[in-house]
Amino acid sequence: MKNLSVRVKMILLALITLVGTLAIVLLAETHISEMEMGSEMVLRASIESDYDENIKNQVDSAISLLNEVYEGYERGEYSLDKAKEMGASLLRDLRYGDGGYFWADTYEGVNVVLLGNTTEGTNRMDAKDTNGNSYMKDIISAGRNPDGGYVDYMFPKAGETEASPKRAYSKSFEPFEWVIGTGNYIDYINTTVADEAQAMKANARSAMNRIAGMGGALVVIVLAVCVYMAVELGRSFRHTLGYIGNITRGDFTQELPKQLQNRRDDFGILSENLENMKKQVSGLILEVKEQSSTIDEVVDSVKTNVLSLTGNIEDVSATTQELAAGMEETAASSDTVKSMANEIEGAAKNIATRSQEGAQQAADIHKRASEAQTTARKQREHVAEVHRSIREGLTKALEDAGVVKQIEVLSSSIMEITSQTNLLALNASIEAARAGDAGRGFAVVATEIGGLAEQSKEAVVKIQQVTEAVTASVERLSEDAGQLLEFVGGDVVASYDMFDKVVDAYNQDAKYIDMLIGDFSATSEELLASIDGVLSSMDGIATATNEGAKGTTDIAQKTIDVKAEADSVTAEVERCDETAKKLMEEIGVFKI
Repeated sequence: MKNLSVRVKMILLALITLVGTLAIVLLAETHISEMEMGSEMVLRASIESDYDENIKNQVDSAISLLNEVYEGYERGEYSLDKAKEMGASLLRDLRYGDGGYFWADTYEGVNVVLLGNTTEGTNRMDAKDTNGNSYMKDIISAGRNPDGGYVDYMFPKAGETEASPKRAYSKSFEPFEWVIGTGNYIDYINTTVADEAQAMKANARSAMNRIAGMGGALVVIVLAVCVYMAVELGRSFRHTLGYIGNITRGDFTQELPKQLQNRRDDFGILSENLENMKKQVSGLILEVKEQSSTIDEVVDSVKTNVLSLTGNIEDVSATTQELAAGMEETAASSDTVKSMANEIEGAAKNIATRSQEGAQQAADIHKRASEAQTTARKQREHVAEVHRSIREGLTKALEDAGVVKQIEVLSSSIMEITSQTNLLALNASIEAARAGDAGRGFAVVATEIGGLAEQSKEAVVKIQQVTEAVTASVERLSEDAGQLLEFVGGDVVASYDMFDKVVDAYNQDAKYIDMLIGDFSATSEELLASIDGVLSSMDGIATATNEGAKGTTDIAQKTIDVKAEADSVTAEVERCDETAKKLMEEIGVFKI
Protein backbone atom coordinates (compact mmCIF):
# COMPACT_ATOMS: atom_id res chain seq x y z
CA MET A 1 0.00 0.00 0.00
CA LYS A 2 2.92 2.36 0.78
CA ASN A 3 4.42 1.82 -2.71
CA LEU A 4 1.25 2.75 -4.64
CA SER A 5 0.92 6.08 -6.40
CA VAL A 6 -1.64 8.68 -5.35
CA ARG A 7 -3.69 8.04 -8.53
CA VAL A 8 -3.96 4.31 -7.75
CA LYS A 9 -4.92 5.08 -4.16
CA MET A 10 -7.68 7.44 -5.35
CA ILE A 11 -9.04 4.72 -7.67
CA LEU A 12 -9.03 2.25 -4.78
CA LEU A 13 -10.87 4.83 -2.65
CA ALA A 14 -13.53 5.20 -5.36
CA LEU A 15 -13.98 1.42 -5.59
CA ILE A 16 -14.27 1.12 -1.79
CA THR A 17 -16.87 3.90 -1.78
CA LEU A 18 -18.83 2.10 -4.53
CA VAL A 19 -18.81 -1.20 -2.61
CA GLY A 20 -19.73 0.56 0.65
CA THR A 21 -22.63 2.38 -0.98
CA LEU A 22 -23.99 -0.85 -2.46
CA ALA A 23 -23.66 -2.55 0.93
CA ILE A 24 -25.54 0.31 2.63
CA VAL A 25 -28.34 0.10 0.04
CA LEU A 26 -28.67 -3.67 0.55
CA LEU A 27 -28.64 -3.29 4.34
CA ALA A 28 -31.29 -0.56 4.12
CA GLU A 29 -33.55 -2.76 1.98
CA THR A 30 -33.10 -5.68 4.41
CA HIS A 31 -33.82 -3.44 7.39
CA ILE A 32 -36.94 -2.01 5.75
CA SER A 33 -38.22 -5.54 5.08
CA GLU A 34 -37.63 -6.50 8.71
CA MET A 35 -39.35 -3.31 9.88
CA GLU A 36 -42.30 -4.12 7.64
CA MET A 37 -42.73 -7.56 9.22
CA GLY A 38 -42.25 -6.18 12.74
CA SER A 39 -44.74 -3.36 12.15
CA GLU A 40 -47.37 -5.87 11.03
CA MET A 41 -46.88 -7.88 14.24
CA VAL A 42 -46.96 -4.73 16.40
CA LEU A 43 -50.12 -3.52 14.64
CA ARG A 44 -51.88 -6.84 15.22
CA ALA A 45 -50.83 -6.92 18.89
CA SER A 46 -51.95 -3.30 19.37
CA ILE A 47 -55.41 -3.89 17.84
CA GLU A 48 -55.90 -7.07 19.88
CA SER A 49 -54.77 -5.31 23.06
CA ASP A 50 -57.12 -2.36 22.42
CA TYR A 51 -60.01 -4.78 21.83
CA ASP A 52 -59.28 -6.70 25.07
CA GLU A 53 -58.97 -3.49 27.07
CA ASN A 54 -62.22 -2.12 25.62
CA ILE A 55 -64.40 -5.16 26.45
CA LYS A 56 -62.80 -5.41 29.91
CA ASN A 57 -63.61 -1.74 30.63
CA GLN A 58 -67.17 -2.25 29.41
CA VAL A 59 -67.68 -5.22 31.76
CA ASP A 60 -66.17 -3.23 34.65
CA SER A 61 -68.61 -0.38 33.90
CA ALA A 62 -71.55 -2.80 33.88
CA ILE A 63 -70.43 -4.27 37.22
CA SER A 64 -70.21 -0.73 38.62
CA LEU A 65 -73.90 -0.21 37.71
CA LEU A 66 -74.83 -3.50 39.40
CA ASN A 67 -72.83 -2.47 42.45
CA GLU A 68 -74.89 0.74 42.75
CA VAL A 69 -78.07 -1.34 42.63
CA TYR A 70 -76.68 -3.66 45.33
CA GLU A 71 -75.79 -0.69 47.54
CA GLY A 72 -79.46 0.37 47.38
CA TYR A 73 -80.38 -3.09 48.66
CA GLU A 74 -77.84 -2.77 51.48
CA ARG A 75 -79.43 0.56 52.46
CA GLY A 76 -82.75 -1.28 52.74
CA GLU A 77 -84.44 0.50 49.84
CA TYR A 78 -85.63 -2.81 48.28
CA SER A 79 -85.20 -6.59 48.59
CA LEU A 80 -82.41 -8.72 47.09
CA ASP A 81 -84.74 -10.22 44.46
CA LYS A 82 -85.85 -6.72 43.49
CA ALA A 83 -82.19 -5.68 43.23
CA LYS A 84 -81.44 -8.63 40.92
CA GLU A 85 -84.47 -7.76 38.79
CA MET A 86 -83.34 -4.13 38.50
CA GLY A 87 -79.77 -5.20 37.66
CA ALA A 88 -80.95 -7.61 34.96
CA SER A 89 -83.10 -4.88 33.41
CA LEU A 90 -80.16 -2.46 33.32
CA LEU A 91 -77.85 -5.05 31.69
CA ARG A 92 -80.50 -6.03 29.13
CA ASP A 93 -80.83 -2.44 27.88
CA LEU A 94 -77.13 -1.52 28.19
CA ARG A 95 -75.25 -1.07 24.88
CA TYR A 96 -71.84 0.19 23.76
CA GLY A 97 -70.05 0.84 20.48
CA ASP A 98 -71.56 -0.66 17.31
CA GLY A 99 -74.14 -3.08 18.74
CA GLY A 100 -72.13 -4.25 21.75
CA TYR A 101 -74.30 -5.90 24.44
CA PHE A 102 -73.91 -7.84 27.71
CA TRP A 103 -75.05 -11.19 29.05
CA ALA A 104 -75.22 -12.59 32.56
CA ASP A 105 -75.32 -16.18 33.84
CA THR A 106 -75.40 -17.64 37.32
CA TYR A 107 -72.52 -19.72 38.64
CA GLU A 108 -74.62 -22.81 37.81
CA GLY A 109 -75.00 -21.77 34.14
CA VAL A 110 -78.58 -20.41 34.21
CA ASN A 111 -78.83 -17.49 31.81
CA VAL A 112 -80.19 -14.29 33.40
CA VAL A 113 -79.67 -11.69 30.65
CA LEU A 114 -79.27 -12.19 26.87
CA LEU A 115 -81.01 -9.48 24.83
CA GLY A 116 -84.37 -10.55 26.34
CA ASN A 117 -84.67 -13.62 24.09
CA THR A 118 -85.91 -17.09 24.95
CA THR A 119 -82.47 -18.22 26.18
CA GLU A 120 -83.01 -16.27 29.41
CA GLY A 121 -83.97 -18.62 32.25
CA THR A 122 -82.41 -21.68 30.60
CA ASN A 123 -79.23 -23.47 31.66
CA ARG A 124 -76.56 -23.30 28.97
CA MET A 125 -73.58 -24.62 30.96
CA ASP A 126 -73.09 -27.41 28.40
CA ALA A 127 -73.44 -25.16 25.32
CA LYS A 128 -70.75 -25.86 22.70
CA ASP A 129 -69.36 -23.92 19.74
CA THR A 130 -68.84 -25.30 16.23
CA ASN A 131 -65.51 -26.86 17.30
CA GLY A 132 -67.21 -28.78 20.13
CA ASN A 133 -65.74 -26.63 22.94
CA SER A 134 -67.94 -25.93 26.01
CA TYR A 135 -67.52 -22.20 25.63
CA MET A 136 -70.05 -21.22 28.34
CA LYS A 137 -68.32 -23.41 30.90
CA ASP A 138 -65.02 -21.70 29.93
CA ILE A 139 -66.61 -18.21 30.14
CA ILE A 140 -68.07 -18.86 33.63
CA SER A 141 -64.80 -20.44 34.84
CA ALA A 142 -62.70 -17.52 33.52
CA GLY A 143 -65.13 -14.97 34.99
CA ARG A 144 -64.77 -16.43 38.48
CA ASN A 145 -61.06 -15.61 38.52
CA PRO A 146 -60.18 -12.56 40.71
CA ASP A 147 -59.48 -10.39 37.63
CA GLY A 148 -61.88 -12.12 35.24
CA GLY A 149 -60.65 -13.70 32.01
CA TYR A 150 -60.85 -13.96 28.21
CA VAL A 151 -62.25 -16.87 26.16
CA ASP A 152 -61.91 -17.48 22.38
CA TYR A 153 -64.50 -19.60 20.57
CA MET A 154 -66.13 -20.06 17.15
CA PHE A 155 -69.72 -18.98 16.61
CA PRO A 156 -71.77 -18.11 13.46
CA LYS A 157 -72.79 -14.50 12.93
CA ALA A 158 -76.46 -13.59 12.73
CA GLY A 159 -77.85 -14.82 9.38
CA GLU A 160 -74.73 -16.89 8.61
CA THR A 161 -74.01 -20.60 8.91
CA GLU A 162 -70.21 -20.51 8.81
CA ALA A 163 -68.57 -19.93 12.21
CA SER A 164 -66.38 -16.88 12.78
CA PRO A 165 -63.82 -16.27 15.56
CA LYS A 166 -65.23 -14.51 18.60
CA ARG A 167 -63.51 -13.32 21.81
CA ALA A 168 -65.32 -12.66 25.09
CA TYR A 169 -64.40 -11.23 28.49
CA SER A 170 -66.27 -12.19 31.66
CA LYS A 171 -66.05 -11.29 35.34
CA SER A 172 -68.11 -12.35 38.35
CA PHE A 173 -70.36 -10.11 40.47
CA GLU A 174 -70.21 -11.87 43.83
CA PRO A 175 -73.24 -10.24 45.56
CA PHE A 176 -75.62 -11.71 42.91
CA GLU A 177 -73.39 -14.74 42.10
CA TRP A 178 -73.56 -13.74 38.42
CA VAL A 179 -70.89 -13.86 35.72
CA ILE A 180 -71.15 -10.74 33.53
CA GLY A 181 -69.74 -11.03 30.00
CA THR A 182 -69.46 -9.33 26.65
CA GLY A 183 -67.59 -9.96 23.41
CA ASN A 184 -67.54 -9.56 19.66
CA TYR A 185 -66.28 -11.10 16.45
CA ILE A 186 -62.58 -10.45 15.83
CA ASP A 187 -62.24 -11.43 12.15
CA TYR A 188 -62.10 -7.71 11.31
CA ILE A 189 -58.63 -7.61 12.91
CA ASN A 190 -57.15 -9.81 10.16
CA THR A 191 -58.73 -7.62 7.47
CA THR A 192 -57.41 -4.41 9.07
CA VAL A 193 -53.90 -5.84 9.50
CA ALA A 194 -53.84 -7.08 5.87
CA ASP A 195 -54.85 -3.63 4.54
CA GLU A 196 -52.25 -1.87 6.67
CA ALA A 197 -49.58 -4.42 5.68
CA GLN A 198 -50.29 -3.81 1.97
CA ALA A 199 -49.94 -0.05 2.49
CA MET A 200 -46.67 -0.53 4.39
CA LYS A 201 -45.31 -2.76 1.61
CA ALA A 202 -46.06 -0.06 -0.98
CA ASN A 203 -44.31 2.56 1.16
CA ALA A 204 -41.34 0.21 1.69
CA ARG A 205 -40.95 -0.39 -2.07
CA SER A 206 -41.07 3.35 -2.70
CA ALA A 207 -38.45 3.97 0.01
CA MET A 208 -36.16 1.25 -1.37
CA ASN A 209 -36.43 2.74 -4.89
CA ARG A 210 -35.48 6.18 -3.53
CA ILE A 211 -32.53 4.72 -1.62
CA ALA A 212 -31.29 2.85 -4.71
CA GLY A 213 -31.57 6.02 -6.83
CA MET A 214 -29.70 8.14 -4.30
CA GLY A 215 -27.04 5.41 -3.94
CA GLY A 216 -26.45 5.36 -7.71
CA ALA A 217 -26.20 9.15 -7.89
CA LEU A 218 -23.79 9.13 -4.95
CA VAL A 219 -21.56 6.56 -6.69
CA VAL A 220 -21.40 8.66 -9.89
CA ILE A 221 -20.55 11.81 -7.92
CA VAL A 222 -17.86 10.05 -5.87
CA LEU A 223 -16.24 8.56 -9.00
CA ALA A 224 -16.17 11.97 -10.72
CA VAL A 225 -14.68 13.66 -7.66
CA CYS A 226 -12.04 10.93 -7.28
CA VAL A 227 -10.95 11.22 -10.95
CA TYR A 228 -10.66 15.01 -10.69
CA MET A 229 -8.73 14.79 -7.42
CA ALA A 230 -6.36 12.15 -8.84
CA VAL A 231 -5.44 14.41 -11.81
CA GLU A 232 -5.07 17.50 -9.62
CA LEU A 233 -2.99 15.71 -6.98
CA GLY A 234 -0.65 14.23 -9.64
CA ARG A 235 0.11 17.67 -11.12
CA SER A 236 0.71 19.20 -7.66
CA PHE A 237 3.02 16.36 -6.65
CA ARG A 238 5.16 16.81 -9.81
CA HIS A 239 5.73 20.54 -9.07
CA THR A 240 6.50 19.85 -5.41
CA LEU A 241 8.96 17.03 -6.12
CA GLY A 242 10.82 19.18 -8.68
CA TYR A 243 11.14 22.01 -6.14
CA ILE A 244 12.48 19.65 -3.45
CA GLY A 245 14.99 18.21 -5.97
CA ASN A 246 16.49 21.71 -6.57
CA ILE A 247 16.88 22.23 -2.80
CA THR A 248 18.66 18.87 -2.37
CA ARG A 249 21.18 19.98 -5.05
CA GLY A 250 21.93 23.15 -3.02
CA ASP A 251 20.05 25.56 -5.30
CA PHE A 252 17.99 27.86 -3.06
CA THR A 253 17.28 30.41 -5.84
CA GLN A 254 14.30 28.54 -7.37
CA GLU A 255 10.67 29.21 -6.24
CA LEU A 256 7.42 27.21 -6.33
CA PRO A 257 4.76 28.18 -8.90
CA LYS A 258 2.43 30.92 -7.60
CA GLN A 259 -0.72 28.86 -8.26
CA LEU A 260 0.65 26.15 -5.93
CA GLN A 261 1.55 28.67 -3.19
CA ASN A 262 -1.91 30.29 -3.35
CA ARG A 263 -3.79 27.03 -2.72
CA ARG A 264 -5.65 26.65 0.61
CA ASP A 265 -5.50 22.84 0.84
CA ASP A 266 -2.74 20.56 2.18
CA PHE A 267 -0.55 21.29 -0.88
CA GLY A 268 -0.82 25.01 -0.14
CA ILE A 269 0.27 24.38 3.47
CA LEU A 270 3.11 22.13 2.24
CA SER A 271 4.26 24.82 -0.22
CA GLU A 272 4.24 27.45 2.50
CA ASN A 273 6.25 25.21 4.85
CA LEU A 274 8.78 24.41 2.10
CA GLU A 275 9.30 28.15 1.43
CA ASN A 276 9.73 28.79 5.15
CA MET A 277 12.22 25.91 5.39
CA LYS A 278 14.19 27.31 2.41
CA LYS A 279 14.35 30.75 4.04
CA GLN A 280 15.46 29.31 7.38
CA VAL A 281 18.14 27.09 5.82
CA SER A 282 19.37 30.02 3.71
CA GLY A 283 19.59 32.17 6.82
CA LEU A 284 21.41 29.37 8.66
CA ILE A 285 24.00 29.07 5.87
CA LEU A 286 24.61 32.84 5.89
CA GLU A 287 24.96 32.71 9.67
CA VAL A 288 27.48 29.86 9.42
CA LYS A 289 29.56 31.91 6.96
CA GLU A 290 29.59 34.89 9.30
CA GLN A 291 30.42 32.77 12.37
CA SER A 292 33.24 31.00 10.57
CA SER A 293 34.96 34.34 9.98
CA THR A 294 34.50 35.16 13.65
CA ILE A 295 36.20 31.95 14.81
CA ASP A 296 39.66 33.29 13.76
CA GLU A 297 39.26 36.28 16.05
CA VAL A 298 38.13 34.02 18.91
CA VAL A 299 41.18 31.75 18.50
CA ASP A 300 43.58 34.69 18.91
CA SER A 301 41.73 35.86 21.99
CA VAL A 302 41.82 32.37 23.55
CA LYS A 303 45.58 32.14 23.10
CA THR A 304 46.07 35.43 24.95
CA ASN A 305 43.77 34.33 27.78
CA VAL A 306 45.63 31.04 28.24
CA LEU A 307 48.88 32.91 28.85
CA SER A 308 47.16 35.04 31.48
CA LEU A 309 45.72 31.88 33.07
CA THR A 310 49.18 30.43 33.59
CA GLY A 311 50.20 33.45 35.71
CA ASN A 312 47.06 33.22 37.81
CA ILE A 313 47.72 29.55 38.55
CA GLU A 314 50.98 30.45 40.34
CA ASP A 315 49.10 32.91 42.57
CA VAL A 316 46.53 30.23 43.43
CA SER A 317 49.30 27.87 44.64
CA ALA A 318 50.49 30.40 47.28
CA THR A 319 46.96 31.04 48.49
CA THR A 320 46.27 27.34 49.02
CA GLN A 321 49.14 27.06 51.52
CA GLU A 322 47.68 29.82 53.70
CA LEU A 323 44.23 28.21 53.49
CA ALA A 324 45.59 24.85 54.78
CA ALA A 325 46.95 26.47 57.98
CA GLY A 326 43.59 28.15 58.73
CA MET A 327 41.71 24.88 58.29
CA GLU A 328 43.90 23.12 60.89
CA GLU A 329 42.96 25.77 63.50
CA THR A 330 39.26 25.40 62.63
CA ALA A 331 39.43 21.62 63.18
CA ALA A 332 40.81 22.09 66.74
CA SER A 333 38.00 24.55 67.66
CA SER A 334 35.30 22.26 66.31
CA ASP A 335 36.42 19.42 68.64
CA THR A 336 35.92 21.66 71.73
CA VAL A 337 32.45 22.79 70.63
CA LYS A 338 31.44 19.18 69.93
CA SER A 339 32.33 18.10 73.50
CA MET A 340 30.14 20.88 75.00
CA ALA A 341 27.25 19.98 72.69
CA ASN A 342 27.37 16.33 73.83
CA GLU A 343 26.88 17.42 77.47
CA ILE A 344 23.89 19.64 76.51
CA GLU A 345 22.39 16.75 74.51
CA GLY A 346 22.38 14.46 77.60
CA ALA A 347 20.54 17.08 79.67
CA ALA A 348 17.99 17.71 76.90
CA LYS A 349 17.23 13.98 76.57
CA ASN A 350 16.58 13.76 80.34
CA ILE A 351 14.18 16.75 80.11
CA ALA A 352 12.35 15.16 77.17
CA THR A 353 11.93 11.85 79.04
CA ARG A 354 10.50 13.56 82.14
CA SER A 355 8.18 15.66 79.94
CA GLN A 356 6.76 12.53 78.30
CA GLU A 357 6.10 10.96 81.74
CA GLY A 358 4.36 14.17 82.87
CA ALA A 359 2.26 14.20 79.69
CA GLN A 360 1.11 10.62 80.39
CA GLN A 361 0.14 11.57 83.98
CA ALA A 362 -1.79 14.60 82.71
CA ALA A 363 -3.60 12.40 80.18
CA ASP A 364 -4.57 9.95 82.96
CA ILE A 365 -5.86 12.86 85.11
CA HIS A 366 -7.89 14.16 82.18
CA LYS A 367 -9.31 10.67 81.52
CA ARG A 368 -10.35 10.17 85.17
CA ALA A 369 -11.93 13.65 85.24
CA SER A 370 -13.91 12.91 82.06
CA GLU A 371 -15.11 9.57 83.47
CA ALA A 372 -16.14 11.24 86.76
CA GLN A 373 -18.02 13.96 84.85
CA THR A 374 -19.83 11.35 82.72
CA THR A 375 -20.78 9.33 85.83
CA ALA A 376 -22.03 12.47 87.63
CA ARG A 377 -24.22 13.44 84.67
CA LYS A 378 -25.67 9.94 84.42
CA GLN A 379 -26.44 9.93 88.19
CA ARG A 380 -28.07 13.35 87.93
CA GLU A 381 -30.23 12.14 85.02
CA HIS A 382 -31.13 9.00 87.04
CA VAL A 383 -32.13 11.12 90.08
CA ALA A 384 -34.23 13.37 87.85
CA GLU A 385 -35.94 10.30 86.32
CA VAL A 386 -36.62 8.82 89.82
CA HIS A 387 -37.93 12.22 91.01
CA ARG A 388 -40.30 12.40 88.03
CA SER A 389 -41.46 8.78 88.52
CA ILE A 390 -42.13 9.32 92.26
CA ARG A 391 -44.03 12.54 91.56
CA GLU A 392 -46.22 10.83 88.96
CA GLY A 393 -46.85 7.85 91.27
CA LEU A 394 -47.69 10.12 94.20
CA THR A 395 -50.07 12.19 92.09
CA LYS A 396 -51.80 8.99 90.94
CA ALA A 397 -52.00 7.69 94.53
CA LEU A 398 -53.53 10.96 95.78
CA GLU A 399 -56.08 10.82 92.99
CA ASP A 400 -56.93 7.24 93.99
CA ALA A 401 -57.24 8.35 97.64
CA GLY A 402 -60.21 10.47 96.56
CA VAL A 403 -62.26 7.28 96.84
CA VAL A 404 -62.27 7.81 100.62
CA LYS A 405 -64.40 10.94 100.15
CA GLN A 406 -66.88 8.87 98.17
CA ILE A 407 -67.04 6.47 101.15
CA GLU A 408 -68.00 9.43 103.39
CA VAL A 409 -70.76 10.41 100.98
CA LEU A 410 -72.04 6.82 100.87
CA SER A 411 -71.91 6.64 104.70
CA SER A 412 -74.06 9.76 104.96
CA SER A 413 -76.53 8.26 102.51
CA ILE A 414 -76.67 5.03 104.54
CA MET A 415 -77.31 7.08 107.74
CA GLU A 416 -80.25 8.80 106.06
CA ILE A 417 -81.58 5.42 104.89
CA THR A 418 -81.18 4.09 108.46
CA SER A 419 -83.17 7.03 109.88
CA GLN A 420 -85.92 6.40 107.34
CA THR A 421 -85.85 2.68 108.21
CA ASN A 422 -86.24 3.48 111.96
CA LEU A 423 -89.16 5.76 111.14
CA LEU A 424 -90.78 3.03 109.04
CA ALA A 425 -90.23 0.49 111.85
CA LEU A 426 -91.88 2.88 114.34
CA ASN A 427 -94.85 3.40 112.05
CA ALA A 428 -95.12 -0.36 111.56
CA SER A 429 -95.13 -0.93 115.32
CA ILE A 430 -97.90 1.65 115.78
CA GLU A 431 -99.98 0.04 113.05
CA ALA A 432 -99.36 -3.42 114.56
CA ALA A 433 -100.53 -2.18 117.98
CA ARG A 434 -103.71 -0.81 116.43
CA ALA A 435 -104.32 -4.12 114.72
CA GLY A 436 -104.11 -6.04 117.99
CA ASP A 437 -103.52 -9.78 117.73
CA ALA A 438 -103.75 -9.66 113.94
CA GLY A 439 -100.76 -7.33 113.76
CA ARG A 440 -98.60 -9.18 116.25
CA GLY A 441 -96.41 -10.83 113.54
CA PHE A 442 -96.09 -7.54 111.77
CA ALA A 443 -94.90 -5.99 115.06
CA VAL A 444 -92.15 -8.62 115.32
CA VAL A 445 -90.97 -7.79 111.82
CA ALA A 446 -91.02 -4.08 112.61
CA THR A 447 -88.92 -4.73 115.71
CA GLU A 448 -86.37 -6.72 113.66
CA ILE A 449 -86.20 -3.97 111.05
CA GLY A 450 -85.57 -1.41 113.75
CA GLY A 451 -82.79 -3.59 115.17
CA LEU A 452 -81.18 -3.95 111.75
CA ALA A 453 -81.37 -0.19 111.26
CA GLU A 454 -79.60 0.39 114.57
CA GLN A 455 -76.89 -2.12 113.59
CA SER A 456 -76.46 -0.38 110.21
CA LYS A 457 -76.14 2.94 111.99
CA GLU A 458 -73.42 1.60 114.28
CA ALA A 459 -71.55 0.10 111.29
CA VAL A 460 -71.77 3.39 109.41
CA VAL A 461 -70.38 5.26 112.41
CA LYS A 462 -67.42 2.86 112.52
CA ILE A 463 -66.88 3.27 108.75
CA GLN A 464 -66.86 7.06 109.14
CA GLN A 465 -64.30 6.80 111.94
CA VAL A 466 -62.05 4.56 109.83
CA THR A 467 -62.51 6.90 106.84
CA GLU A 468 -61.46 9.91 108.90
CA ALA A 469 -58.33 8.03 110.07
CA VAL A 470 -57.48 7.03 106.47
CA THR A 471 -57.99 10.62 105.25
CA ALA A 472 -55.68 11.96 107.96
CA SER A 473 -53.02 9.35 107.09
CA VAL A 474 -53.23 10.20 103.36
CA GLU A 475 -52.83 13.92 104.08
CA ARG A 476 -49.76 13.25 106.27
CA LEU A 477 -48.33 10.94 103.57
CA SER A 478 -48.89 13.65 100.94
CA GLU A 479 -47.07 16.25 103.06
CA ASP A 480 -44.12 13.90 103.78
CA ALA A 481 -43.85 12.85 100.12
CA GLY A 482 -43.94 16.49 99.01
CA GLN A 483 -41.07 17.30 101.38
CA LEU A 484 -39.14 14.28 100.05
CA LEU A 485 -39.70 15.37 96.43
CA GLU A 486 -38.65 18.92 97.30
CA PHE A 487 -35.48 17.59 98.91
CA VAL A 488 -34.64 15.38 95.90
CA GLY A 489 -35.55 18.03 93.32
CA GLY A 490 -33.73 20.80 95.17
CA ASP A 491 -30.85 19.76 97.41
CA VAL A 492 -29.90 16.45 95.72
CA VAL A 493 -30.04 17.83 92.15
CA ALA A 494 -28.20 20.97 93.27
CA SER A 495 -25.49 18.78 94.82
CA TYR A 496 -25.08 16.91 91.53
CA ASP A 497 -24.91 20.24 89.63
CA MET A 498 -22.21 21.49 92.00
CA PHE A 499 -20.31 18.19 91.66
CA ASP A 500 -20.61 18.45 87.86
CA LYS A 501 -19.14 21.97 87.94
CA VAL A 502 -16.28 20.85 90.21
CA VAL A 503 -15.50 17.87 87.95
CA ASP A 504 -15.68 20.14 84.87
CA ALA A 505 -13.23 22.60 86.48
CA TYR A 506 -10.99 19.66 87.42
CA ASN A 507 -11.18 18.46 83.81
CA GLN A 508 -10.29 21.92 82.44
CA ASP A 509 -7.30 22.12 84.84
CA ALA A 510 -6.14 18.69 83.65
CA LYS A 511 -6.39 19.89 80.04
CA TYR A 512 -4.37 23.01 80.88
CA ILE A 513 -1.66 20.97 82.64
CA ASP A 514 -1.60 18.58 79.70
CA MET A 515 -1.19 21.53 77.33
CA LEU A 516 1.68 23.01 79.42
CA ILE A 517 3.49 19.68 79.63
CA GLY A 518 2.90 19.16 75.91
CA ASP A 519 4.45 22.57 75.10
CA PHE A 520 7.35 21.83 77.44
CA SER A 521 7.87 18.41 75.82
CA ALA A 522 7.72 19.94 72.34
CA THR A 523 10.26 22.60 73.35
CA SER A 524 12.60 19.96 74.77
CA GLU A 525 12.24 17.92 71.57
CA GLU A 526 13.06 21.01 69.50
CA LEU A 527 16.09 21.70 71.73
CA LEU A 528 17.26 18.10 71.36
CA ALA A 529 16.79 18.32 67.60
CA SER A 530 18.75 21.59 67.52
CA ILE A 531 21.58 19.98 69.52
CA ASP A 532 21.60 17.04 67.14
CA GLY A 533 21.84 19.54 64.32
CA VAL A 534 24.76 21.29 66.03
CA LEU A 535 26.54 17.96 66.55
CA SER A 536 25.90 17.00 62.96
CA SER A 537 27.15 20.41 61.81
CA MET A 538 30.28 20.10 63.95
CA ASP A 539 30.96 16.67 62.47
CA GLY A 540 30.47 18.21 59.06
CA ILE A 541 32.83 21.09 59.92
CA ALA A 542 35.49 18.69 61.19
CA THR A 543 35.13 16.54 58.12
CA ALA A 544 35.13 19.60 55.87
CA THR A 545 38.27 21.04 57.45
CA ASN A 546 40.08 17.74 57.14
CA GLU A 547 38.95 17.40 53.57
CA GLY A 548 39.81 21.06 52.96
CA ALA A 549 43.33 20.54 54.22
CA LYS A 550 43.67 17.57 51.94
CA GLY A 551 42.04 19.53 49.13
CA THR A 552 44.54 22.40 49.36
CA THR A 553 47.31 19.89 48.87
CA ASP A 554 45.53 18.58 45.84
CA ILE A 555 45.06 22.12 44.50
CA ALA A 556 48.78 22.61 44.23
CA GLN A 557 49.03 19.47 42.16
CA LYS A 558 46.01 20.47 40.11
CA THR A 559 47.57 23.81 39.19
CA ILE A 560 50.34 21.93 37.47
CA ASP A 561 47.74 19.84 35.67
CA VAL A 562 45.80 22.97 34.71
CA LYS A 563 48.88 24.45 33.06
CA ALA A 564 49.26 21.30 31.03
CA GLU A 565 45.59 21.46 30.08
CA ALA A 566 45.99 25.10 29.06
CA ASP A 567 48.68 24.05 26.60
CA SER A 568 46.28 21.38 25.32
CA VAL A 569 43.54 24.03 24.91
CA THR A 570 45.87 26.10 22.78
CA ALA A 571 46.41 23.13 20.49
CA GLU A 572 42.65 22.45 20.25
CA VAL A 573 41.95 26.10 19.40
CA GLU A 574 44.35 25.88 16.49
CA ARG A 575 42.52 22.74 15.28
CA CYS A 576 39.21 24.64 15.58
CA ASP A 577 40.62 27.36 13.34
CA GLU A 578 41.46 24.79 10.69
CA THR A 579 37.93 23.27 10.96
CA ALA A 580 36.30 26.70 10.46
CA LYS A 581 38.27 27.28 7.28
CA LYS A 582 37.22 23.87 5.96
CA LEU A 583 33.54 24.63 6.81
CA MET A 584 33.73 27.85 4.76
CA GLU A 585 34.88 25.83 1.78
CA GLU A 586 31.98 23.32 2.21
CA ILE A 587 29.15 25.89 2.39
CA GLY A 588 30.52 27.72 -0.58
CA VAL A 589 28.67 25.29 -2.89
CA PHE A 590 25.22 26.61 -1.82
CA LYS A 591 23.49 29.21 -4.05
CA ILE A 592 21.53 31.76 -2.04
